[in-house]
Amino acid sequence: MKEAGVYEVTMPKLSDSMEMGKIIQWKVKEGDQVGEGDVLAEVESDKAVMELESFRKGMVAEIRHADGEEVPVGQVIAMIRLAGEGPEAAPGKRGEPRAAAAQKPLAARAPAAEVARRPASGAEETAAKAKGAALPSAPTTAPRAEPGLAEPGLTEPRRAEAPREGARVAISPYARKLAADKGVDYSAVKGTGPGGRITARDIERAAGAGAAVAQKAPPAAARAVKPSPDEELPAIEVAEGEADVEDASFRLRTQARRVVASQHVIPHFYVTAGANVAALFARKDELKAGFGATVTHLVAYACVQALKQHPGINWSYDRGRVIKWKGVHLGLAVDTPQGLTVAVLRDAQKLSLRELVAQATELVERARAGRLGAQERRHPTFTITNLGMFGVEHFEPIINPPSSVTLAVSSALPAALVKDAAIHIGMVMKLTAACDHRIIDGAAAARFLSDLRALLESPDRLLGGQ
Repeated sequence: MKEAGVYEVTMPKLSDSMEMGKIIQWKVKEGDQVGEGDVLAEVESDKAVMELESFRKGMVAEIRHADGEEVPVGQVIAMIRLAGEGPEAAPGKRGEPRAAAAQKPLAARAPAAEVARRPASGAEETAAKAKGAALPSAPTTAPRAEPGLAEPGLTEPRRAEAPREGARVAISPYARKLAADKGVDYSAVKGTGPGGRITARDIERAAGAGAAVAQKAPPAAARAVKPSPDEELPAIEVAEGEADVEDASFRLRTQARRVVASQHVIPHFYVTAGANVAALFARKDELKAGFGATVTHLVAYACVQALKQHPGINWSYDRGRVIKWKGVHLGLAVDTPQGLTVAVLRDAQKLSLRELVAQATELVERARAGRLGAQERRHPTFTITNLGMFGVEHFEPIINPPSSVTLAVSSALPAALVKDAAIHIGMVMKLTAACDHRIIDGAAAARFLSDLRALLESPDRLLGGQ
């Protein structure tokens, strides 16, 4: 239960596909005073690095996860003691004096299951033998650590550390990580937290006093990387000196899981059509000079108009549900210095070409700067990926959920076309739709592509009076 007067900072959900977040760097430390809007940490999602701000004013009572840790969405990563809230309430019952709670035996304050896991003391063992009762045995493996609280006035830690020579060392996860980083043997450190729990400040003091050095953990690149559940291929054995090997970034590993899941779960099929965009390209320079329209903008605008005629292409299938989106939330695949990301232009069906160009330009700039907001990454209902600027003749994309279609746009290349029994030179752009066969069939995809091609081949019809 959340304690009164305490604000729980949780790992935010920064995109609809985000399940885990990585703490890049804390900008505060335990004991710091923070105000509303102050930056607490930099957090990385599967799409971008964002600043995590405090929504309340108070003191950073505990940091539960250290720099570099990956945390599930919604899990508490820090605790803030709210301004003006004193430590009157005890960890156990509301209104109980703190001193009384602190003097209670640990068995009286801990859950029954916790007591059952704890090794028996000598006195307990003697008493049990006299009664002929069996004592609960200590676990053969250490129970999984749960985060506790390191600041006086917060709840009692839910469990202590694994036994160390008959005694338990209570230490917060962040303090444990800090001890490893600073080479401090925390078993020799006296804790000042609740019940003698070791906090980060205790480790800092011990490091300054030259506490015994513990062996540091090996660097990340030297540790064995556990295979993720979606990796079904055998590991690549690399001989010494054959290659440089390092841990993949959090974003790359997340992207790998997403594309594997998409291919495994969604039955893909592909439909390709070639559009002769010679007439559209004849107006390209005029539109670029007028209000900055690029080929990507023109294709995006044409897709939105075609989706108005084929709303089913803008629907999603999810666990037995058909989601009929009320708006076209256009996903634009953007190449950024940190890798591929998808920026979402919301309610694109309401925009004129001029408005679409202005909003999409700003959106892409923010994506490349790593400054996309949560709504600008949320629920793309139709996704476009354009490699036309690289001279690509044709490619097949992977569906980007919840989109049921991801459209691949290739280069417009000179091609010989037959029209009215004569050969003409046109500019053919191949459009390939990767479709979710659970909700879209081949005929529906073909009709959509046919109308999209007609719009791109008839710029007067597409642009109207623009």
